[in-house]
Amino acid sequence: MSAWVESWLRRRPVVADTGVAVLLWSLDLLLQPGPGLMLFATLLTGALVLRRTYPVWSAAAVVGIAFAQWVTVSGAGLLVTDMAVPLAVHATAAYAPRWASRGMLAAALLGVGLGALTWPPVTGAGVGSHALFAAAMAGFVFAGWALGGLRRAREERVAALEVERDQKALLAVSAERTRIAREMHDVVAHSLAVVISQADGGRYAGSPEVAQAALATIGETGRRAMGETRRLLGLLREEPGPLTPQPGLDDVRTLVEQVRAGGLDVTLRLEPPPAPVGSGLGLAVYRIVQESLTNVVKHAGPAARASVEVRWASDQLQLRIIDDGRGAIVGDASGHGVVGMRERAAAYGGTIRTGPGRVGGHEVFARIPVPT
Repeated sequence: MSAWVESWLRRRPVVADTGVAVLLWSLDLLLQPGPGLMLFATLLTGALVLRRTYPVWSAAAVVGIAFAQWVTVSGAGLLVTDMAVPLAVHATAAYAPRWASRGMLAAALLGVGLGALTWPPVTGAGVGSHALFAAAMAGFVFAGWALGGLRRAREERVAALEVERDQKALLAVSAERTRIAREMHDVVAHSLAVVISQADGGRYAGSPEVAQAALATIGETGRRAMGETRRLLGLLREEPGPLTPQPGLDDVRTLVEQVRAGGLDVTLRLEPPPAPVGSGLGLAVYRIVQESLTNVVKHAGPAARASVEVRWASDQLQLRIIDDGRGAIVGDASGHGVVGMRERAAAYGGTIRTGPGRVGGHEVFARIPVPT
């Protein structure tokens, strides 16, 4: 049977079961068992048509018809359609509730015992003959029950895998949204800190030129923040448009220049990496530097100076951001920014320390292992 035919029949259980029932009934018709037995053959095959669609009702009908057959014409012989009993056992084990499966198994075994009392209908048949018949029929019953149980287990396993797949997809979506929220926080916090600093400086500026420069910086920072915000929000759409690349290690120099243009005296020591750096690690370094400089702008004071060092040891990246401002940052020490920096470092097996600097001010020091 081709895979297409098998799939088609699986979607139409009544058609498949009708085919099995007609086949069994046709075999009985060829054997010509007599009108009384053919009546029961017709009734049994009719009950089989719904064995998968309504397994409990089908099994109950099979039990009732088989018992009536035993009471009325048991001495007349067996039918090919008596295979309806193990087939009904299989259907309840595979598709019906477990209580129905156990009940049908018990009823079928009871029927085997009753059948063994009257079959074989030979005068003087010994106990061994009846026992052999009972064992053979019980074998069919247990085979149907076991195969049905295996089918149920396979379908439950498939369903469990589908649920697991859906849960993994939901977790992946949640993790991605969390990452986007963290990126949004970094972008907005950094940009607002620069805007506020420039707005305060421009307000107290002594010359129109300084005020104009502050306004230009505010405009440029706002446009850049709007562009990054749109890019991040585009990730949340079902069909995002073309997206710009995420910032990386090479963009740290541009970031420092932007902060310097905003009025903060900051120096940069950026050592070239000994080997190409992955985009994920480059983004983590960029965001740590961005959050650290944002905190300097917000908390260190107007005359603070800062320095950024990115160094590469034999097996680790060392990142240090220090300033000589007012000391340990209080406003964001336990906020989302510092937590985000710790999470970014931890994602690559690194650690990060924030606190007072060795000679005053504030220091952020991160160590991130780098595969050799």
